[in-house]
Amino acid sequence: MSEHFVKRDEPPPGISSFTKIRLGWISPEQVLFVKPGETAYAALSPLSQKGNMLAVKIPLKGNRYYLVENRQPIGFDRVLPDSGLLILNVDPNAPEGYGTVKTMNADKDSPHFSRATFRLDRNNRNIFIDKGANVAIIPLWAEGENLGVLITTPEKSADALKAALMIQKLTNRYPQPRGREENQLIENCVACFKRFDFKTCYQMAQKGLKD
Repeated sequence: MSEHFVKRDEPPPGISSFTKIRLGWISPEQVLFVKPGETAYAALSPLSQKGNMLAVKIPLKGNRYYLVENRQPIGFDRVLPDSGLLILNVDPNAPEGYGTVKTMNADKDSPHFSRATFRLDRNNRNIFIDKGANVAIIPLWAEGENLGVLITTPEKSADALKAALMIQKLTNRYPQPRGREENQLIENCVACFKRFDFKTCYQMAQKGLKD
C-alpha cells in the first residue's frame, strides 16, 4: 500500500508491517501469531501509531504467510485514500522485486489499490477467505483508535460475519451517547462474539434490535 499512494506535494505514506518487522520497528510481542484453522480476535492499533498490537501473522505453506495490519489516514498514513484492514501475502522465497509482498486487494475493480482495505461497513469488502489455507479474515468494529479483526476458518466465517454485521447494526441503531441498557446490550453482544459464540451473539443482537 505504501508504494501505490503518493499525492503531489505530499510525503509518501508509511511503510508496511512487513518492512517495519524487518527493520525491528515492530517487536515480536506486537504481532499476534495465529495458525490456519484457529480462531482468534485482535484489536490492532493503527500501523502509523504506537500500540500494543500492530499486526497479525498467519503462516502458510512454503514459508509464506499473511500479515494483517490496520491502516488509517493519520500520521505518516494521512495521505491514504482508504482505511481499514490491509492483508499482505508475503513470500520470502520470491526474488527481490518479484512479488515478495503482495497486497490482497479487497476491491480489484478499484484503480491503483485505492480501495484495497477490508471493512465491515462495505458489503463487497467485509471478508477475506482462502479456502486452500483454511483461513478467513473478517474486519470488525473500531474500539477507540484500534480496529478489531477476527481470524477464523471458512467454515465458521458465515456465522461470524452475520454476528459482526448484527453488532454493527446495533451500534448504528444506538449511537453514542447511549443509555445504560443499550450500552449493556452491546457490551454483552461483543463479549459473546469474543468468546466465538457467534450464533448466540447473532440471536442476542437480533433480539435487541427488535425490542
